[in-house]
Amino acid sequence: MGETTVTLIGLLIGLMFGLSGIATLLSLMSDVVSDAQVQLSQLGVASTLVLLVIALILIIKVRVLSALIVGAIIGAVLNLILEANGIHIFEVIRAAVFGSI
Repeated sequence: MGETTVTLIGLLIGLMFGLSGIATLLSLMSDVVSDAQVQLSQLGVASTLVLLVIALILIIKVRVLSALIVGAIIGAVLNLILEANGIHIFEVIRAAVFGSI
């Protein structure tokens, strides 16, 4: 395989998983908004501070979860590409951390 072919395959895989990550993020945001709506309807009379705290917690929850999901997928794809090219990244990291055994 040529270098251009490998680059194009990596670009397509990156786009595919990037769009998947965005779709996951939007789905999680929809769930969070629905959850917030239910919580707010149960509160009745709520202060602005309580609403702000709930919104911040939900936004942080969604961002962290989506970042973990997208990071895991991208890491797996990159590891697969490196392994296919004969670069064993886990061995390199282990040797750097624990020294050559």
